Amino acid sequence: GLWFLGYGFLSLHLFIILRSLDNIIKQRNVIIVSIISLLFIGYNVHILLSSEEFIVEVDFMALLVTIAYPILDLTLIVPSGVILISLRKDYQQFIPWFLSSLSLLFNAIADDGYVHDFVSGNSQNLWIWHLFYVTDFIIMSGALFWYNRFHISSSKLRRKIRVEP
Repeated sequence: GLWFLGYGFLSLHLFIILRSLDNIIKQRNVIIVSIISLLFIGYNVHILLSSEEFIVEVDFMALLVTIAYPILDLTLIVPSGVILISLRKDYQQFIPWFLSSLSLLFNAIADDGYVHDFVSGNSQNLWIWHLFYVTDFIIMSGALFWYNRFHISSSKLRRKIRVEP
């Protein structure tokens, strides 16, 4: 269960970004993304809990994990979606946060799909979700590269220019 702690840190990261963008975010976008995400997660939970294989061999911990994944993914999907929509006009800030949010969105979708196929006994389809995870890592590395290249490097250069006479 330690991997569930990662959701806390990732969600905290996204909510800190949202808080810093408070003046840009429109309430309407938050509501729309929340409704779409709730419908998506609700559908996934319904499909998972109505699976015949799952109901026959129900284990309390398996039930708890199966329900926890979509709920925890919701804490990643909603802020990621809001960030994706809100920052689309600010090019310099947009790219790293867009890629970071897109990465976490891919991760959440992969989690939902993986749990669904695993619970349904479709282990032959799990490779598809592994591709989503790999895509998540590639996108996140692009976000970190962009942030390092254009935010950290440029701020160091500005400090260096100010220090030199």
